[in-house]
Amino acid sequence: KKGVENFWLTGVLFFMTGLAIVLYLNQSPYQPRERDYAYVGSFYAFAIWIGLGVLGVTSLLDKLLKNKILSSTIATIICLAIPIQMASQNWDDHDRSDRYTCRDFGRNYLESCAPNAIIFTNGDNDTFPLWYLQEVEGVRRDVRVCNLSYLQTDWYIDQMRREAYESQPLPIKWKRYQYAQGTRDYAYVYDMPQFPTMDVKTAIHDYVLNDELLNKESGACAFPTSNLNIPVDADDIIKKGIIKPEFKENILPQFDMKLGQRVMKHEMMILEMLSQNNWERPIYFSVTVGDDYYMDLQDNFRLEGLGYRIIPTSTPGGSVDTDLMYENMLHKFKWGNISDPDVYLDENNLRMCRTFRLMFYRLAEALIEEEKNDKALEVLDYCKKVIPPATVNHDYYSVFLASQYYTLGKFEKGDAIMDDLANNAKKNIIWYASLTNERMVTSSASDLNLNLRMLGSILAHCKESGREEIVEKYYPILEKYSR
Repeated sequence: KKGVENFWLTGVLFFMTGLAIVLYLNQSPYQPRERDYAYVGSFYAFAIWIGLGVLGVTSLLDKLLKNKILSSTIATIICLAIPIQMASQNWDDHDRSDRYTCRDFGRNYLESCAPNAIIFTNGDNDTFPLWYLQEVEGVRRDVRVCNLSYLQTDWYIDQMRREAYESQPLPIKWKRYQYAQGTRDYAYVYDMPQFPTMDVKTAIHDYVLNDELLNKESGACAFPTSNLNIPVDADDIIKKGIIKPEFKENILPQFDMKLGQRVMKHEMMILEMLSQNNWERPIYFSVTVGDDYYMDLQDNFRLEGLGYRIIPTSTPGGSVDTDLMYENMLHKFKWGNISDPDVYLDENNLRMCRTFRLMFYRLAEALIEEEKNDKALEVLDYCKKVIPPATVNHDYYSVFLASQYYTLGKFEKGDAIMDDLANNAKKNIIWYASLTNERMVTSSASDLNLNLRMLGSILAHCKESGREEIVEKYYPILEKYSR
């Protein structure tokens, strides 16, 4: 009777902390609550059942052997095989020994910033490690980390308007009631003929923050034009060291911005900071922030490491400060032991490593354009050293690293990358093509085509660079499986 009571008690705990949560929340896909740790209570209940199962095995053996000590010993040995098997199969891809990527990559974001900077982040990986480093290890407390996902809420704007560590409050002059939740959560944009363009401060403080123009029902406000600007004093920009004197002619007379049909609260906060800042504090977007947050400012970006700094110049696709980025990536950045083959790198780590590889490519490309070939070669070699293909497989973007080696006349190094890429594509193509019709699902067919296109692109790059031996080696595979 007691056992039946325990079963139902544990069963109710399992249901209420597992299936009942799913039924009650009825959440849409891709929510944090979808993840297994949201149902940890049901795991506890399941663990209780496992323990009861061990007692059940002991009880069954006791009936057969009539010896409690022997029964308990045999049951323990039998049941210990399960966690031992689980540990032997799962230890290697759960072992975080000597892996310091989270800490070091977070440090790299902070070290990319000039003193007293503001850096806009968006997700977990470019925010939480930075908070940890500032809070626990005291790293770069002069930099203010501002998460754009939270900047749509009033409580977070409250935090940004306060001093934190060695960082002064962010330049947001709005009053608390003007950005309270439900008020000015978004703004419409109207292109009124009498306002072809307007200063950002005027647009915000005369129109957006005008209570008489606020929609009382929706709480929405409005911009009178989509064309905004911030006046720029070229001499002041040079004095502050933002632009070198020799590039004075590149400084814009005014910093122009183009709004879409709708502006969200976090975007209004960005506009407010840009207009109130007067270029006093460096403002960055982290490189992992999606371009839908950029507010069409890409041409005003200057890459300095893991951050795009907003500057009053315009270059299609943005520019690169090669001196500063070279110093950051080759002398300041740390790499968390990713070159150690005994350190396990999960998919998040690998994705970040490939982001770094892309940054090395951007730096090398800019150095080649500036005819600093020796430095460009050093950058490529250093990339191969700290992010070796033995621990982080080459992906499609590595094609461009190989092309840069070819440009610099280092054909063997370029061939090594191309051969590695082509060989991986070859193995994938052969494996996918070996699947029977029953096992070949849509995703498999798509991956087969993807690898065929990748191999074709690799061979096209090789042909263009005169590396015919690689083309001859892998073209038969492409020709055979393309049919």
